[in-house]
Amino acid sequence: MDRRQFNRLCTGLVAGASSLHVNATDITPTPRSALVFEDDSPVTLAQLNPGEAWIFSYPYKTTPCFLVRLHESAPHQGSWPGGVDHDQSVVAFSAICSHKMSHPARPISHISYQDKPVTFYDKQRQKQTQRGVISCCSERSVYHPAKGGQVLSGPAPVPLAAIALEPDENGALFATGSHGPDQYERFLQAFGFRLAMEYGTSDVRARVGNTTKVVLAKDFSAQQVLC
Repeated sequence: MDRRQFNRLCTGLVAGASSLHVNATDITPTPRSALVFEDDSPVTLAQLNPGEAWIFSYPYKTTPCFLVRLHESAPHQGSWPGGVDHDQSVVAFSAICSHKMSHPARPISHISYQDKPVTFYDKQRQKQTQRGVISCCSERSVYHPAKGGQVLSGPAPVPLAAIALEPDENGALFATGSHGPDQYERFLQAFGFRLAMEYGTSDVRARVGNTTKVVLAKDFSAQQVLC
């Protein structure tokens, strides 16, 4: 290998490391998409009730996300900007578990936002009971949406990817980006065939358009598995 080839290799490695750092810590801009209800009316901050979970697709038409107004503030933490509204209680996260990619599907969902208390063992093996968490009953991973989707329990290796939200002057919500390590490509590769049938699309990597529909989580899946 001559010096020119060596320099190109080193440059590529540095660029790759830099790219990984950006994906893991910063918001990755994706097309701005307005959150709308089934009747195409805009989803506004004033319409979101504490403890009520919704499902919408972002940044792909086949990648489900949670939208929740928490009972508590979700302040800025690290590079995560936190929730929106005056009390920072409105948050959105990818609904794809970072362990085995459990996710809300139309027939059944093993992962859900739990407004009622959930009992789990934390990383120090101490028994905890907490409400307002995202719980995956597939392998018992628990995430804290008020703290950037951090892992509280279970085998999940990384937090849930957060979806950046931006309200306009009327409180209407827009999804504008994805924050943190995501499972999108792994998810699309693993479940692409089923997703194509479930969502009625020939392109599982198609981005959402100018709008994305928001549906109550309890209505999105025919069955929710609780643990």
